[in-house]
Amino acid sequence: MTALRKIVGLWKNFEETSENPKLPGLKTRYYKKSREAMLESVKKIANNKLPQWKILKVDEERGEITMEKEGMSASVMVITVFKINPIRSAIDVYCAKKGSFGDLGSSYQSILTFFKALNTEVTPED
Repeated sequence: MTALRKIVGLWKNFEETSENPKLPGLKTRYYKKSREAMLESVKKIANNKLPQWKILKVDEERGEITMEKEGMSASVMVITVFKINPIRSAIDVYCAKKGSFGDLGSSYQSILTFFKALNTEVTPED
């Protein structure tokens, strides 16, 4: 993580993915899998490959999974799976540190860690 990312993290306590982000790591990811299959993959990844994160809520109707990380750097991550068509979906992630101070870039790092773990299970489209 760059020094600039940590400096920005002094006052910013959240990160989110989008279509046109300032950082390439925060780009919305697309997958050739149905929304239901992607929700199952995300749950599997959360339970098996992200042991520090705990699933709080799964809203299959909205395609959202809310996770929490406790401890000194307590954070919340909301993963939203969008249906593009019957065999294609997209994932956006919002991650925020609990508290009033910045996260020193930990939200950005958490999003990258999530996608790295997910990409071991499902290959994203280019």
